[in-house]
Amino acid sequence: MSAGSTRRRGSAIWKLGMSVGAFALVCVSLASGPAFGQEPAASTTTVYATSLDSPPQLAARLDRILADPALTRAHVGLVVQVAETGEVLYEVQGEKLFVPASNTKIVTAAVALDVLGVDYRWLTTLAADGPVVDGVLQGDLWIIGGGDPWLTREDVHSWPDLLAGAGIRRIAGDVVGDDRAFEGPQWGQGWYWHEIYASWAAGVSALQVRPNTVRARLVPAESVGLPALFELEHPGPSLPIEVRVRTGAPGSSVRLRYEPPPEGGKVVMVGWIPAGDTVKLHLATHHPTLYLLAHLERALAQAGIEVEGDFRRAIDAAPPDDPTWSHVRVSNSLGAAVSEMLKPSDNQMAESILRTVGLEMSGEGTAEAGIEIGGDVLQRWGIEPGAMSLSDGSGLSRYNRIAPNAMARLLRAMWQHSQYRVFLDGMPIAAVDGTLRQRLSGTPGEKNVRAKTGSLASARALSGYLTDGSGETLVFSLMVNDYDVPGSVAIALEDLLVEQIAMYRRPVEPGWPAYREEP
Repeated sequence: MSAGSTRRRGSAIWKLGMSVGAFALVCVSLASGPAFGQEPAASTTTVYATSLDSPPQLAARLDRILADPALTRAHVGLVVQVAETGEVLYEVQGEKLFVPASNTKIVTAAVALDVLGVDYRWLTTLAADGPVVDGVLQGDLWIIGGGDPWLTREDVHSWPDLLAGAGIRRIAGDVVGDDRAFEGPQWGQGWYWHEIYASWAAGVSALQVRPNTVRARLVPAESVGLPALFELEHPGPSLPIEVRVRTGAPGSSVRLRYEPPPEGGKVVMVGWIPAGDTVKLHLATHHPTLYLLAHLERALAQAGIEVEGDFRRAIDAAPPDDPTWSHVRVSNSLGAAVSEMLKPSDNQMAESILRTVGLEMSGEGTAEAGIEIGGDVLQRWGIEPGAMSLSDGSGLSRYNRIAPNAMARLLRAMWQHSQYRVFLDGMPIAAVDGTLRQRLSGTPGEKNVRAKTGSLASARALSGYLTDGSGETLVFSLMVNDYDVPGSVAIALEDLLVEQIAMYRRPVEPGWPAYREEP
């Protein structure tokens, strides 16, 4: 059942082997996974559900869950609202600010759909700066990026065929990657410096491939103490990484540390891996533009197209105003990108979209410009600046702060928005896809909850939509910070809270407003 569906009151509710009317007691045991080989004590919460509810009854059940000892040190904010009327069914610490993690992507998606539109597309241009004489391009080949987050390695490897079709067999000048549409560093403000080697923290550029990551492995040596071998899992450009990893004793722990330098140097990997065990790695590339150019260099060489000059990023010179040859690649739509960002929680896609908002609306392709535009949109939706304070578009930044009631207001604004269906369809669906594909199965949330997850160390969030037992669309925003239990326990408590919200069903009241058809 989709969160966007409408149903009549008094219809069948949840078929879980018994109706909600016969469902008198829900007893849930929440046990975390083993930590360091030991089984922790289980945390048990008992909650009650009835066939017909009032907001106080729902609040009593949610309060009981939030009183679980697992949340003793945690800060929890939860807001539940009726989308149709704005009625607040439950709120605790709704005005407090929380680290939202990837719930930030909800804001990025909503703002982009509002200001750019679902049909927005990115352009990447190949342009020859000089005449082609006897198969030789007498000048430079420019690759001009527009921030396309859809561009793949396969796309780049198809470009030599385009050049060959234009009669270009040799390039006398340079191959220039122009990524100046996006300004500033490739990483977001407030990202952990020691994580920028990792795939989830790969930087962004106006000229990049998707994914901007590399899969590799460390193979132990035959003898303890000898250097491990670093290998790429798939053929491709080498990484500027210096590996100082050695082979440890059989059965020992993997101990790796990365020492990423400022942009421009090599990443140093040090540590130990156990003998007999290959360790797989998923790493960020050195720089998105340089990585794309490295792929293009390989592709041209394989196609037999010689380049006499260098492969470099553009610095001062302008691209050709009147190229002798050009090709424009048009990307997939923003509407499709929203789904690709929200369902798997793609950080690179989110940061590209935020910078695109800034570029198109203010002429500055920066996260700061995108955030400023977003602030104007949020104020138009009745969300004051202090309720959402953001530093990036993906949620990797620890500087981000969002109040749950502000997130609920955004979700209600999008419920009334012309782009609501695209926004809703982009959300992960419980027990179906995205980051919720393995959650809420066999519960009233299955195929009903459409929500965005968020996860950083000791920070979790879950916000979105569901249809309750009365056929009402509810918006909810749950944020949990500073918990000190395993993540599996925090997830189980999140799911239990959402289950109870989905079970909510109020009696029919005289004069109850008729539902409107959702967009």
